Amino acid sequence: MSVISEHQVQLSSFDPLENCVKTVCPGCKSSRMYFCYDCRTPQPGVFTPSVELPCLVDIIKHPMEKNSKSSALHCKIVAPSQTRVFDYPDVHDYSQDSEEDRRATAIIFPSPSAISVEEFVKTRGSIKRIVVLDCTWFQVGVMQKTPQIQGLQHVSLQSYRTAFWRPQHKVPETGLATIEAIYYSLREYQELGLGKKYSGEFDDLLYWFFHTKHFVDGKQKEYLEKQRRKDAQEET
Repeated sequence: MSVISEHQVQLSSFDPLENCVKTVCPGCKSSRMYFCYDCRTPQPGVFTPSVELPCLVDIIKHPMEKNSKSSALHCKIVAPSQTRVFDYPDVHDYSQDSEEDRRATAIIFPSPSAISVEEFVKTRGSIKRIVVLDCTWFQVGVMQKTPQIQGLQHVSLQSYRTAFWRPQHKVPETGLATIEAIYYSLREYQELGLGKKYSGEFDDLLYWFFHTKHFVDGKQKEYLEKQRRKDAQEET
């Protein structure tokens, strides 16, 4: 149960982002650096990678989950045509989908009735769409009771350790950031469900996740170095 690192994935270079400055979002007119997390679009002229996913992704966001801190929105930035984002309680009503579409839709959630990705494909066929709940583990109880998603098959992932820098209080290291859950879901589907070798085709799902981790780790390093110098001065 290893934790994924930047060196284990094939990410696009961060170099094009080095000289970025905040500009006005054409949509909401807010000042943003790389992408607008409210409009869920890249800023004009700013590089962002794009990926092709093995199935569609729906994200249901809890209203208390801040857009500025939501890793789930990275999926919309790098795979916009394959990703839908719904702000709870304004959620797509999956009960109105065709029986075929409902059968091919999986909610990524480790409930008692959840099955593995591999079992899903063996018993129900290919996955057309995955649904993920973007919230803290303490909010998920309310989210999973959303009327519009009732009756959809729950799917659980294999066990992974998070690389997230801001763990939730009293949540084990197996509690993944939403973008990590999306990434692992799609990898399991491609490798275990479709039996197709994964060669990094959508590693850039984690591009903005690791870019943010770079920034946080840098600030932490600066703080520790400042604290080290302060302690050294007090000892002299």
